[in-house]
Amino acid sequence: MTMEPRLPGRTTRLDQLGPGSCYLIAGPDGPDLALVVLRDGRREALLLNRRHEADGHLRIVSEIAPDTDVLALRGAFLAPSGALANIAFGHAALAPAALHLGDGRAYLCGCDRDGRLAAFDVGSGRVSAMDPGDLPRASRWRVMVPEGNGVVTVYAAEPA
Repeated sequence: MTMEPRLPGRTTRLDQLGPGSCYLIAGPDGPDLALVVLRDGRREALLLNRRHEADGHLRIVSEIAPDTDVLALRGAFLAPSGALANIAFGHAALAPAALHLGDGRAYLCGCDRDGRLAAFDVGSGRVSAMDPGDLPRASRWRVMVPEGNGVVTVYAAEPA
């Protein structure tokens, strides 16, 4: 039996994806995994596998052309990775790239090139006014995509 790597998803244009959708896109040094987010009425990308070098926050990118071809990861979801004991509780300064959990929702924070931070509801892709510092947080999390014969882990985030 031969095992060949298979990319989950299908090719589509970026503007065909709604907020909260995950996709793969060609990046400067390999594929980037991104979440479609809305901020100030504009569609942007929260890069899930790229962090700012200075502070470790996920990067928000707004310069991606809407007609760009991407690999849509239908049904993708984010979940904490590892033991439940690895989830931190209590107020803390904003933990870079942590998955914040609360109210049955998950939140990720990102930073744009101007240094502005924003928290996003992962399910809806919309910016949130919630202070994620008060929520339980997982520094280890993963993006998983349901497939016909099981679940494929596309990306596993590690602490900065």
